[in-house]
Amino acid sequence: MPVVLIVLVIVAGAVYIITNLERPDETARAAAVVTKPTATPTATPTRPAWLRVSHKSYRGLGPVDARCDLPESLRTGAEPEPALRALALCLDRMWTDTLAKVGVDYVKPEIRLIRTPEEAACASLAFEWGGLYCYGKNVVNVMITDGEPTPWFVFAHEYAHHAQFTGAITDRWMTRPIDDDILRRLELQAGCLAAVTLRTVLPEELESARKTYTSYIGLEAEPGRAEELAAILRTHGSWAHSVAWMKRGERKGTAASCDTWVAPARQVS
Repeated sequence: MPVVLIVLVIVAGAVYIITNLERPDETARAAAVVTKPTATPTATPTRPAWLRVSHKSYRGLGPVDARCDLPESLRTGAEPEPALRALALCLDRMWTDTLAKVGVDYVKPEIRLIRTPEEAACASLAFEWGGLYCYGKNVVNVMITDGEPTPWFVFAHEYAHHAQFTGAITDRWMTRPIDDDILRRLELQAGCLAAVTLRTVLPEELESARKTYTSYIGLEAEPGRAEELAAILRTHGSWAHSVAWMKRGERKGTAASCDTWVAPARQVS
């Protein structure tokens, strides 16, 4: 008997890549995970040289200073908007300080805390989603629902996407055809970087996100959603790998620890 799978409502996010690689007709329609490029995906070896992003923000830095004076009332309250905006101030400070050490000027993203997909700054995805980063517009979109828990991890994950692009962490692959391998490395790295920033601020939220992902391992999609689930796993990586990269970021706390670009395929499938 198939097990019902709640797809990424709580802990997942995505990035919508606005580039000249998109098909014009797909820019307008909702995609399963990320809009697909026109170019034929490039066959790549296990560790393609061009994915070995050499930006110096990966190397020589200690742990990200992940302190955050987040009022207890916001940690435990039921008002997600002021809570997330308070966390945004901390995340901006973390990424500003981290990237400044390697000569990168961090630019703050626009934040949209929305209640319907139509309010997002870029294409609304067809499946249930919690967060979406609009590359090219620098907008972090996160769904909030009154009375529901604050989506801390989703917010940090979308902020991590912003840091990836602002910090030139992903600059090399942006010149290449975008395929599923690239998208998996991008998403798994964002989850890892989110753990880096939340590890001392909201460790209980990281534990909750890991438990959710772990509970998905081995589950079947609910009827009629098998194709959707396959697309999510193909572009975001397996639940087990998501958990592994989150643990790595929490344990080591550095940008370098989240270098999915040089990881062998078996760690990012």
